[in-house]
Amino acid sequence: MASAKMTICSLGMAAPLLFGQAPAPGAGSSAGPAPAVLVNLSVAAVDSSGQPVTDLNAADFKVTDQGNPQDVVLFHRNQAEAAPAKPGEYSNRSAAAPHSTVILFDLLNESKTDTLEVWHNLDRLLPQLESGDSLYFYLLNMEGGLSAIHPFGKPEDDHTWNQQVVKALDKAMKGAVHARPMGMNDEECAKKTYVALETLGNQLAAFPGGRDIVWITNGIPNVWNPKLPCNGDWVECALYVPHLAVTLDRAKAVVDPLSFTSNPDPGMARDIEYMATLTGGKAFFHQEITGVLKQLAKSAATGYSIAYEPSPENWDNKFHKVKVTCERAGVKLQVKQRYYAYPDTRPAAGKQQAALAAAYHSAVDATEVGLRATVTPTAGNPKSLHLEIRIQPLDLLLREQLGRFGDVLTFVSADLGAAGPIGDPSISNFTLDLTREQRDTAIKEGLPIAVDHPINDAIQKIRLIVQDQATNAVGSLTFPVNGTGH
Repeated sequence: MASAKMTICSLGMAAPLLFGQAPAPGAGSSAGPAPAVLVNLSVAAVDSSGQPVTDLNAADFKVTDQGNPQDVVLFHRNQAEAAPAKPGEYSNRSAAAPHSTVILFDLLNESKTDTLEVWHNLDRLLPQLESGDSLYFYLLNMEGGLSAIHPFGKPEDDHTWNQQVVKALDKAMKGAVHARPMGMNDEECAKKTYVALETLGNQLAAFPGGRDIVWITNGIPNVWNPKLPCNGDWVECALYVPHLAVTLDRAKAVVDPLSFTSNPDPGMARDIEYMATLTGGKAFFHQEITGVLKQLAKSAATGYSIAYEPSPENWDNKFHKVKVTCERAGVKLQVKQRYYAYPDTRPAAGKQQAALAAAYHSAVDATEVGLRATVTPTAGNPKSLHLEIRIQPLDLLLREQLGRFGDVLTFVSADLGAAGPIGDPSISNFTLDLTREQRDTAIKEGLPIAVDHPINDAIQKIRLIVQDQATNAVGSLTFPVNGTGH
């Protein structure tokens, strides 16, 4: 594409230059901040009556990792922001917090009696849902494979599938309800189960916002690792569980086990609770699927995202226990209580480029970094659009040094036509250097960037991408060229 003309707006009174040109991605310069490796936590907070608490701040949370206090370096409320008020105004966070859920009905680890009960309950309850939007449905069959009832990749407007699900579910169930294959031992059963969960988590990773796997099961398969001397619980000592934890953490997918058993034995209930707290999910016992889905949607829309940066020595290939408490009395938190500290040894440039590529090719906008834009025709140039962009600085890891706050941002603008991208994207890097006053002003008003973006008749949409090089967090915003005065 043709080069966009970019200017950096100032903040406040006669401020010095806030941005400077930085080396291109992958150039290997030490000008930018050292990449941070964060532990990210999704937190749901409720009061004593079970209602969401939506007005907490970063200072309200206290976090320890292996008993060591941690500073919250990033904090974000998942609530929707104010919608753009005028034509030509766009935001990647103006709607309710996005949320996608997949139901996994586990035939492999259910008893025959419970399988029949769940089957009939799903036949009855799924058609009662108001909409099937952002909801997917798979069986874990007796061979340990995934059988799709309503798979990923269906048209986005297919929101009534749940009303016709009975016929498809009954057909699949009649072909799937049989004994486990001869020769499938406990280890193979556990491995296939975790592979199925990882597969669904990886597919959910393509969607923005909250991602839940409602795992309908009556048992958590696990096999102890004979090579690992361990005095902990099965999560600490089992085969394949570290791999499962790392995969789901990277996908930011949460597992919410659901048992239809009315009176589970203590061991089964404990294992289900452990699986939920491994990912920050919630364990449900003998609750209807309709109520479960409503609870998860409410938590996604009213929760918080927080992150902390442990020391480099933290990443030791072991499980770490996390404790998050709220300083406000009467508030109960739902958050994961452990993670596997797996060291990511990929080069920093490779991780940065992978995150940018994912945002560039995604069918939906990324929301880790909040973006707003006002789009108007460029004065005196009918083949250009003027973009006034605001970046939410609370989503950036602004490191403080000698009273100033610095970061490096990658800015990408791309043209999209009827068949996909047009030409090559424009990529620029800029350093941030803010005084405390400028940072505080930016928190209220957003970090400003102005861009004159050339257009032609083939361009239907423009996609903007902003990446924080300190964390690789990405925000993107896609808007149509039509409706902006052209």
